Amino acid sequence: MMMPMAPALRRIGSFWHEGRWRAGAQLAAAVALAWGVAVAMRLPESFWAVMSVLIVMRPSAGATLDAGWERVRGTAAGALCGLAGVYLQHLGTPVLATTLATVMLLAFAGAALPGLRSAPVAALIVLSASAMPGHSALEVALLRMLQIGIGVGVALAVSIVASEYRAGPRFDAGCAALLRGMAKRLLALGSGGAAGPPAETEAERVNAAARAALARLAVLAGSADLEGRWRRRGAAVPAAQSCRSKARLAARIFQDATVLERMWRRAPAADPVWQDTARAAAAALAAMADALDGQGAPDLAKLAQIARRHEVPGDSSAFLLAAPVCLLFEDLHRMQRCVAAAAA
Repeated sequence: MMMPMAPALRRIGSFWHEGRWRAGAQLAAAVALAWGVAVAMRLPESFWAVMSVLIVMRPSAGATLDAGWERVRGTAAGALCGLAGVYLQHLGTPVLATTLATVMLLAFAGAALPGLRSAPVAALIVLSASAMPGHSALEVALLRMLQIGIGVGVALAVSIVASEYRAGPRFDAGCAALLRGMAKRLLALGSGGAAGPPAETEAERVNAAARAALARLAVLAGSADLEGRWRRRGAAVPAAQSCRSKARLAARIFQDATVLERMWRRAPAADPVWQDTARAAAAALAAMADALDGQGAPDLAKLAQIARRHEVPGDSSAFLLAAPVCLLFEDLHRMQRCVAAAAA
């Protein structure tokens, strides 16, 4: 009986020791606060504010703001369409046909435009306003929007005060980890070990994991830029400092490193020029990862020197490395400027 309990106990222990309880405590506090605000304002059915918290709450302020804005925008559109449906019902249109047509149309629009995903629910709430005695359809719509605003505001306030993480530093850490993984792979190629380059299946598995990490970084970059804009009180984050720019550069650097690795499969055995190139590229990637972690400016001089050397025509097969090495250096140099601009 004890054996089946051991994995569950380990999961419970990791929940506390790894700090994952903070997100749950953050959400519970936001739910209680939203309900308290709605009750204090004597709003009917105050749990609609709680529902908004449950929908938009995220571990970071930027992600919460993004989800909250989508929720408010979709709800406003749904409420307006619901009011239009109520008006049609007063003109004599059948209630069932009007309700189904409005909700189906908004459901179709929500599938095409993610920002309108909450619109069908809001429209259905307004169209069923007769279920709340003593309130007109317009009052129901305004009450729902007020409660949603309370929920979004509370979720954002709690995220800012007790955020589990800041999206900006987390993005930089994730980007640095991705670059270090690339550096480790290129360093293994340049070490001249007996193992040689990884098999095609292993390389594809690693590349698939890196592409998934890039997709997560792109989402995190949007949250980080929203947080930056919030702290600038609405001012847009400059393009040279935005995390979205760094995410795009990280994707290009990944492509450059992948091309180098594929070319290595056709390299002459134990060619010192190819090995030196792989080691220089790995060192540049590792230095850029350290820069993203705040450990000083990266040293790209060695990679720049090798890039210029490969651009000189010659009989060496290493001339094939000129294009990917130069592209890698250019993208790393752009990333260096982004990191420096953000630090300034």
